[in-house]
Amino acid sequence: MCNLCGEDEQNVMKMRHTLSHVLAAALVEMYPGVQFGVGPATATGFYYDIDLSEVKDAEGNVMKITDADLPKIQKKMYSIINKKFELIYSEKSREEALAWAKENHQKYKVELIEDLPESETISFYQLGDFADLCKGPHVENTGKVGAFKLIKVAGAYWRGDEKREMLTRIYGVAFETEEELKEYLQRLEEAKARDHRKLGKELDLFSFSELVGAGLPLFSPRGTVLRDVLTNYSLSLRARHGFERVWTPHITKLDLYKASGHYAKFGAELFLVHSQVNGEEFALKPMNCPHHAQIFASRPRTYKEMPVRYMESTTDYRDEKSGELGGLSRVRSLTQDDTHVFCRKEQIKAEIQNLVGIVRELYTVVGMSKLRARLSYRNDEDKYLGDKSLWEMAQAQIKEAGQNLGEL
Repeated sequence: MCNLCGEDEQNVMKMRHTLSHVLAAALVEMYPGVQFGVGPATATGFYYDIDLSEVKDAEGNVMKITDADLPKIQKKMYSIINKKFELIYSEKSREEALAWAKENHQKYKVELIEDLPESETISFYQLGDFADLCKGPHVENTGKVGAFKLIKVAGAYWRGDEKREMLTRIYGVAFETEEELKEYLQRLEEAKARDHRKLGKELDLFSFSELVGAGLPLFSPRGTVLRDVLTNYSLSLRARHGFERVWTPHITKLDLYKASGHYAKFGAELFLVHSQVNGEEFALKPMNCPHHAQIFASRPRTYKEMPVRYMESTTDYRDEKSGELGGLSRVRSLTQDDTHVFCRKEQIKAEIQNLVGIVRELYTVVGMSKLRARLSYRNDEDKYLGDKSLWEMAQAQIKEAGQNLGEL
């Protein structure tokens, strides 16, 4: 059920994070004047967002990086890796860090630093002549970064804001061994042949219309048959495990999301609806959790009724940025095959095992890859609802459920 971040996975993430720094160090050598945004590790590799607006060629033209440039950038990265530079940690005050960023003409780093509290101590990592503010962690030296390949160049708005600068994002994939890297790259090639956007058009399953809007798919009769088959199977599967269907409306008063805390955290992602009759403010629902909670709270419950299991297959709406939309993978109208369980504390483990069994069967029947999830824990920030001790108890049961299922 759950694949925790053990030592091996933590080490891979360190490799990937270090490679983002190696990429930046290579770019500094090849494109003097390059400015850097952010460069995190990802689930399969790493990327770095860069700005080349101040980098000019011999004729004075702004330089650009395309996929054709990736082999020479990768070659430069290998030259840095082979020197086995150590990743040296240091700290600066906020004032010192700002001075460093301004001196090096790194305006995006200036912005990031200015967002931090004045009392903040900022960590840096040095790799040869290249330094970057970073919290880490990293591998000990560049000789331990594993196997990698730069795979594509794309555009990315600074901080995901369409009104901000368009940066160049360089993506790489990375794994511990060359064999793992080759297997992943082979899967990428196979996936291209099975791209759902290509097959959707060829098989007449779905389409998009500029008049309807980006990220709002339209399903043909054939596509609708497939949707119905999958939906009905999923609902029947969960019904066998004690789930009951509910239905919730597609628009909801903003008060619900303000009460649940969703508005404070995700307000910018809501499609807002204004009543022309009485001026009330509504939103197209982006998720179903608060609605199912309202059904549960609609009458008094006793402990003997627990667990109460709800399921709903419904369309939700999120105001995604146009640059992030892609086929059916990222849309503005999405169908959630959603489930919520209300149970007593001592029932959590059994309910988790029940849900995992359902998902396992679904994955097997439709031929998906082995179920793999990651267990996340509550940290000490104050953004979480509920008592910390309740979180710890629930987390312990979820972990135990995963161990009982042999997935941890």
